[in-house]
Amino acid sequence: MKRVLLMLSLFAAMAAVAQRSNVESAAIYFRNLEMEDAKKSIDEASVNDETKNDSKMWFYYAQIYDTLNRNPAYSNLDKDIVEKFVIGCKKCIDTDVKKKYKYYCGYAIVNSGFSAYNKAIEYYSKNDVANASKFFQYVIDIFPYDENKDLTKNNINEKSIIYSLAGLALNNKNYPEAKRHLNKLIDLNYNDHIIYLLLSNLYMEERDTTKAIEAIEMGKSRFNGEKDLINQELYIYQAMGRTDFLLQKYNEALESDPENTLYLFNRGAMQDMINNDLQKRAKHSSDTAAKIATKAKAEKNPGNKAKLDKAAKSFKVLSDSLFKQSKVYIAKAEADYKRVIEVNPDYLDAYYNLGALYNNQTTELAERMEALNYSAADYQKKFDALKKEQDGILNISLGYLNKALELADQMPEDDEARKKFKKETQYSIISSLQNVYKNLGDEKKTMEMMKRKKEIE
Repeated sequence: MKRVLLMLSLFAAMAAVAQRSNVESAAIYFRNLEMEDAKKSIDEASVNDETKNDSKMWFYYAQIYDTLNRNPAYSNLDKDIVEKFVIGCKKCIDTDVKKKYKYYCGYAIVNSGFSAYNKAIEYYSKNDVANASKFFQYVIDIFPYDENKDLTKNNINEKSIIYSLAGLALNNKNYPEAKRHLNKLIDLNYNDHIIYLLLSNLYMEERDTTKAIEAIEMGKSRFNGEKDLINQELYIYQAMGRTDFLLQKYNEALESDPENTLYLFNRGAMQDMINNDLQKRAKHSSDTAAKIATKAKAEKNPGNKAKLDKAAKSFKVLSDSLFKQSKVYIAKAEADYKRVIEVNPDYLDAYYNLGALYNNQTTELAERMEALNYSAADYQKKFDALKKEQDGILNISLGYLNKALELADQMPEDDEARKKFKKETQYSIISSLQNVYKNLGDEKKTMEMMKRKKEIE
C-alpha cells in the first residue's frame, strides 16, 4: 500500500514538474523567438492547476502575447491574441504579490488597454455589439492599473467608452442596456445635455411620460437654457395634453421675473408650438370640409345631400375657429420673441423663430392664391393683392433671418464642438433664407444661399 501511495506522490510531483517545465520551455522558446512553440507551452501552463495562479507563468504569458500582438506575422497563430494579452497582463499584476514583475506588466497592461480599445472600435464599426462591449469593458477594467493616466491623456476614458456603448445599444434597439449606460453617464456627470434627451426619448418609447419628464428636469438642472431639452419638455407636455400646465408655469415665473429672456423665449416657443398644432388641425378640418362638400354635390338623394352639406359646414366652422385661435397664439408668440430681443438684442434664437413665424404665416396666403379661379374676371386683381400681402410678410421674415445669420456668423469656433454647432446653426438659417427667397421669386439670392449651404457642407 505504501508503495502505491509513493508512486502516486511521485506521479503528482512529476506532473507538477512537467507543468513548471512548460513555463521554462515557454521562456526558452520565447527568448529564441520560436513563438509557435512558446505559445503552445504557455497556453498549457495557463490552464493547469499547478501553474495557473503563478505570477511567473503570467509574466511570460503576457510577454509572449505582447509579442504576438505587436507582430502581424504571428496574427494567424491565435484569433484572440489581444484578449489574451489583456488577460495575461491583468493576471500578472493580480498574482504578483511581491511586485517582482511590475517593471514589465505595469506598463504592458496599459499597452494592452490601447490594443483592446482599438479592437473595440473595430467591432463597433461592424456593429458587433457583443465583442465591442467585451473589449470596451476590458479597457474600463484596465483604468485602475493605469497609474500615469496614459489612456486618459489619449482621450480614452470611462465616460467616452460608456457613451459609445450607449450609442451601440441604441443603434441595436437594446433599450434596457441603453438606459443603463445613459444612467451611468449621468452618475459620472457626463458633460453633454444629449444624454438626458436620449434617456427621455427612451422613456417616451415606453410611454412613461413621468420618467421622461424626470430625465429632462435632471438635464435642465445641469444645462439650464439648453433648447433641445426645452423643446423635448414642450413635446412631452403636448403629448400628455398638458401644454396648459407648462404655459401656466412660465406665466407664474414671469410674474416674478418679467425680463427673464429664457422664460420669455420658452413661453414664446410654447405658444408657437400651440399655434402650429392648431393650424394643422384647422387645415385638416378645412380639407375634410372640402371633400365632404364635393361629395355632397354629387349626391342625388336629397336627404343624404342635406346631411353631407351639414357635415361640411360643421367642419368649415371648426376650421375657421381653429385658425382664429391660432392667430391669437401667433400674436402672443410674436410678442414674447420681440420682448426677448428688446431685453437682449443678440438673442439669436428669438430672431430665427420670428423669421420662421412670419414665413409660416404665408402658407395660408399661398393656398388662397392657388384656390383662385383662374378664369374669373377679377383673378389677376385678387392674385396681385394676395401676392403683395405675402411678399410683405416674407420681407419681414427676411429681416429677422438675416439678423440671425449675422449673429451666427459671429459665433465662436475655438474648438471642434463649437465649430460644429456654428455650422449647424448657419446651415439651418441659410436653408430658411433660401426658402424665403424662393417664395419671393428672387432667383439670384436663392442661388446664393444654395452656394453658401454647399460651402458649409
